[in-house]
Amino acid sequence: MISIIHVKTKPIEDIKNGFIKLMKQLNYKPSKSRVLLKPNIVDAVKPQTAVITDPKVVEGLILALKEMGVEEFVIGENSGFFSIKKENFMRLIKETGYKKMVEKLRKKHEINVKIQNLQFEELEEYPWTYGILKLPKICRTHSYINIAKMKTHQMTGVTLSMKNQKGLLLFQDKKNFHLGYDGAGSLHSCIREYAKVIQPEFSIIDGTRALEGTGPVTGPENQTKVRHLGVLLAGKDMIELDNAGCQIMGVPIEEVQHLPKKEVKLAPGSEPLIPADPPFQKPDSYMKYGNIYLHTSPFGCSNCQMAFSRMFRKIMFTPEYIEKFHLLQKKYPRIDVFIGKMSVTEVPDLENPVVFFGKCTQSIANEIGKEYIPGCPPDYNKALKFIFNL
Repeated sequence: MISIIHVKTKPIEDIKNGFIKLMKQLNYKPSKSRVLLKPNIVDAVKPQTAVITDPKVVEGLILALKEMGVEEFVIGENSGFFSIKKENFMRLIKETGYKKMVEKLRKKHEINVKIQNLQFEELEEYPWTYGILKLPKICRTHSYINIAKMKTHQMTGVTLSMKNQKGLLLFQDKKNFHLGYDGAGSLHSCIREYAKVIQPEFSIIDGTRALEGTGPVTGPENQTKVRHLGVLLAGKDMIELDNAGCQIMGVPIEEVQHLPKKEVKLAPGSEPLIPADPPFQKPDSYMKYGNIYLHTSPFGCSNCQMAFSRMFRKIMFTPEYIEKFHLLQKKYPRIDVFIGKMSVTEVPDLENPVVFFGKCTQSIANEIGKEYIPGCPPDYNKALKFIFNL
């Protein structure tokens, strides 16, 4: 059973009262006095981009839970790219507005909230289909609440509550998910089986702003767009909740390989489930950055995608690099970049320069005699120099 409510992000009391109403409709109260909140904080961007769970949504939830008697709050995330180095994680928390939100709760409401980089948390082992998973111990010692963002995703169709659980994984396990544990599975089967290993007490989808197009991060040249839906969805069952999310987005469940189909039942008092009009724009098979076409295989890793994205942002915000990029576009009408493990048959016969990005592409680059940028993921500053030297 799920519940839906429309909210505004200002004033914050509207979100708090919305969550109190949702939790009452679903008869939910945390089983422990300590909670772990797991939002989607995948990139160092502002909440207006609809790439991350809005910190105002998390703030409103904390105020609602405090009113229900919760005593300890931890926000946990392992974003992969930004969690490898502690200084990068601090930058992530600052640029997304989470640091400011936590300081506001402390000063205005005397609520202390910790933000934890889950890459460096104490772990426990969980047996599963593909061996052993190491997950943060805090998932068991605290009431775990999953707060996903409503987005389309180039590799999985959508990213909702089931996909958001990847943010609990260690960096190496994230890569193993994308590599399908050396072919034993796939990203889709890993997400599906993972949902059997650990389940949150309560799951939320932040659809106040949602992302459509070639997500899960902001794409250049209008390849992604923000949808202002002003909606929050919640429930105790991730699969049912994600089915509801797909219905709102207008994405057929059959196109989301990791998501089993399940009937959606609305809690008494819930607002009706109304599909977005028009339906969400679906992801393209590539991401276009000027004259650069970025192709990601089904076994591609989001860490390489993020490294490439950071490289291109540096180009766009550095006058010297903007000029160099203009010259590169005059030199080559098109450059194709490939991410992820693939076979020779998956690489089209292109006359344009072809570049392979990341360790997973090394063997195929060597096999067909093409350029290769090393690293797992590559250092985006080194990748930048590589591209400009083509």
